[in-house]
Amino acid sequence: MNTPAPRILVTGSTRGSRTAWHLTRLLLRSHGLEAAFVHPGGWTSQERMDGLLLLGGVDVDPVRYARRRQGERHRIEPERDRVEMALIDRALNAMVPVLGICRGMQLINIFFGGTLHQEVSAMDLPRRHIRSVLPGKRIEILPGTRLRSILAIHAITVNALHHQAIDVPGEGLIVSARDRNGLVQAIEHPGHVFLLGVQWHPEFMPYLWHTHRLFGGYAKAVKRRAGAVG
Repeated sequence: MNTPAPRILVTGSTRGSRTAWHLTRLLLRSHGLEAAFVHPGGWTSQERMDGLLLLGGVDVDPVRYARRRQGERHRIEPERDRVEMALIDRALNAMVPVLGICRGMQLINIFFGGTLHQEVSAMDLPRRHIRSVLPGKRIEILPGTRLRSILAIHAITVNALHHQAIDVPGEGLIVSARDRNGLVQAIEHPGHVFLLGVQWHPEFMPYLWHTHRLFGGYAKAVKRRAGAVG
């Protein structure tokens, strides 16, 4: 009897997120995982979930971290915030591995009570903030972290599409990577089976070895957890 592949719920917006979703699904499948796309307009709380992956996209509503919106040009999707917060809570209670990408990392931080810088361009940074889908930002992976153990290297070059960044890390979270401006590029929770967020977009860089090592580390945690439950 064949055992079904572990099933990852991949979250995104009701409108949009489809390119990131399709690329993410291919990466997950290459590591032996199946995936289902869920969004505010199409999901149920009974969806089977062996792993949770939060995609990037629109800004998190600042009311989630007790801030007022700075400017009107930033798009928000409060219903997506609500759905993803509920899924994070469910994943933590079930000890399900969680991976957050860009907005996904920021939402994890907010879930644990952290805050964000709403506009990186308004910050006084020593270096220009790069924004490109191509890898052009060098980041340092901090020693003693899960991310360092997965990538087994002290620095990598990544892309950057974000205009917001983590300000205060949430309770229990540790920073596992920073860029040359000191901005947080990855967070994790040492007390969870696998809870990791990255600020860059690995799904848009499937040609890089560290993308596959990251997804491979996530897949290993998912399969270990699914095997223990099964």
